[in-house]
Amino acid sequence: MYYYDTIAMIVIGLNHFLLYLSFIRYNRLSLPIIVTMSLLFTVILGTIITVTGYPEFNGILMVVFLLSLGLLQIELTFWENLYFTLASIVTISLLKIVFFEISSALYLLLPFNLYVWTDNVIHMVVTIIILLLIVLLRKQIQLFAAYITKSPLYYVSYVVFTLSFVILFLLTILQVSFLFSIYKTYGKFLYMSTFILFFIILLIVIIGFHLKKEALVRKQQIYLDNELLQYVKKLELLHDELANFRHDYINLLLTLDQSIRTKNIDQIERTYYDIIAPTKEIINHEELEIIKLANIKKNEIKSLLSVKVFDAQQNNVNVTVDIPHKITSIPMPIVNFIRIISILVDNGIEAAVVSKEKLLTIAFFETKSDVYFIVRNSAEDKEIDFRKLYDKHYSKKDNNRGYGLYSLKRLIDETENASLETSYERPFFTQIVKLKRANGNNDQF
Repeated sequence: MYYYDTIAMIVIGLNHFLLYLSFIRYNRLSLPIIVTMSLLFTVILGTIITVTGYPEFNGILMVVFLLSLGLLQIELTFWENLYFTLASIVTISLLKIVFFEISSALYLLLPFNLYVWTDNVIHMVVTIIILLLIVLLRKQIQLFAAYITKSPLYYVSYVVFTLSFVILFLLTILQVSFLFSIYKTYGKFLYMSTFILFFIILLIVIIGFHLKKEALVRKQQIYLDNELLQYVKKLELLHDELANFRHDYINLLLTLDQSIRTKNIDQIERTYYDIIAPTKEIINHEELEIIKLANIKKNEIKSLLSVKVFDAQQNNVNVTVDIPHKITSIPMPIVNFIRIISILVDNGIEAAVVSKEKLLTIAFFETKSDVYFIVRNSAEDKEIDFRKLYDKHYSKKDNNRGYGLYSLKRLIDETENASLETSYERPFFTQIVKLKRANGNNDQF
């Protein structure tokens, strides 16, 4: 019987840790470290409660410890930290109470005898089920947490979580006389209130996911509209440059025509080799790289890369495009993929422009099980701290810039089938995005 309770206590601590880290979207702690920390905290908490005889320390110390753990996420404000702390404690506690009551009721319907240790076994099983749910839904929890603090539900849910925490705290078998009198008088009412609060929180989550979906659609549309606007501007610039080029080329032909008429062979050779021939080489190279994008069958991606390649060429970067086969589908939402490749190529161009070699290579290909997008660019010869490369404040760029790689890492982490590999061999910086197909077919378009 005590074995079941011990296992349940350890799993409950692990549940709080995993759920809280999912809420604050901190993914740098390995599973062994999380398990060790939760086990250590459970032992310390159990020792303190046993020695002092005050179960009130259970909730208080949990709040203090999770708040301290929130300091790992430097972008988290105190009030957001407190919000996710309360949300974690309340969610685990309410799920445990509701699942336990449901499991006990179901057990009574089964033709099994009720033993003294039955409740302990049910308690252990319930905590394990909650743990499995957190692990399976971790990505969805992170997406929801990223949205909720910016949604109109934030303050409403803050009040609900705070009220729920107070009620759950009072439901503890309290030793302080004043608190115990409240529990003794209103215990049944408080217990019933937990179920009401559970369904209120469940309703908030359902509404939150619906609003998040609508917000994501609006955000995607705004992003696509901005990309289209940039694309049109680039086309206008290209049109103007082609018009200027046409005008200059006509003047060159007139000069060449005059030289031919006067049979000035020296002038003809100088005009051709010094002016016309180099221009032809540049045009052929740029056109060749743009033409390779024809293998991409999704117009949004093709248009974006066309603009980026043109922009790089305008900055005197030597661009090489390698798309050997047709790309017909991507196992990822198209807007997220566009954001990822946009960040990669933009950073590649910025680094190549200031480098000595001024080289940029874009590779895009697929296999039966995976899709690869690779950006390789020359960069300045300097040391790169890969441990801090994706930190929000690592970039040396001007204010309000340098969040590209940070956003890129967030997008990759939020996509289950995506991975990012980064390497640097002077003077080339290489980033490889790999998208794995689920059962060979996880296409979003």
